[in-house]
Amino acid sequence: MQHRGRIGVVALIAVGALSMPAVAETIQVVVSGMPDDRGVLACSLHSDPAGFPDGASAVHATVAPQGGQGVCTFGGVAPGRYAVAVLHDANANGRLDTNVLGMPQERWGISIGPAPRLRAPRFDEAAFDMGADPLQLRIDLNP
Repeated sequence: MQHRGRIGVVALIAVGALSMPAVAETIQVVVSGMPDDRGVLACSLHSDPAGFPDGASAVHATVAPQGGQGVCTFGGVAPGRYAVAVLHDANANGRLDTNVLGMPQERWGISIGPAPRLRAPRFDEAAFDMGADPLQLRIDLNP
């Protein structure tokens, strides 16, 4: 009789563990390639392809560059598919400055690989899978 009780408790614990939500972790974004330490480094973490790269639904972080680089940290990130966009907002006006042809005048980048030069990047070009472990991304900004 006592043996059955233990099996029941073990079964309840196992079922409870299976129904627990996935643990949230941290994404650290290390950015290099800033020509100077003016302005701010703006980073955005996106889970919605429709809002990439500048949608309001993203989580945003802003840090001061130091020595031509900066680190943005996003905590409490659940496992899933994400993309990161970064901008060295040299004049701290809150947007990517462009010339009359629409070409970027400030350095920017995305989480995976080089960003396209003649158009905005797509979510699938920058997307990565976040698992249950902390993650560090390294981004070198486009000139």
